[in-house]
Amino acid sequence: MTLSRRCAETLIDLVEIKLSCLEITDREDQREKELLQRCVQELTAELRGENGALASFAAPKRRGRRPKHLQLHELHVA
Repeated sequence: MTLSRRCAETLIDLVEIKLSCLEITDREDQREKELLQRCVQELTAELRGENGALASFAAPKRRGRRPKHLQLHELHVA
């Protein structure tokens, strides 16, 4: 993607403003927050001259119990 430096910086500012105004009340809001954070990371990678789509992104932490098949596996290994 080819964006001018000024355009990319403006987009980053807009996304960060939206992030600061976002109130997380449910999972949908959390997903939107993660998407916006990903957008900022991709845009900053583009500013550095890298491919933003290939920028590394930490996966969100998983909540809740482990899947049942993994729980059963741990019982049999021990």
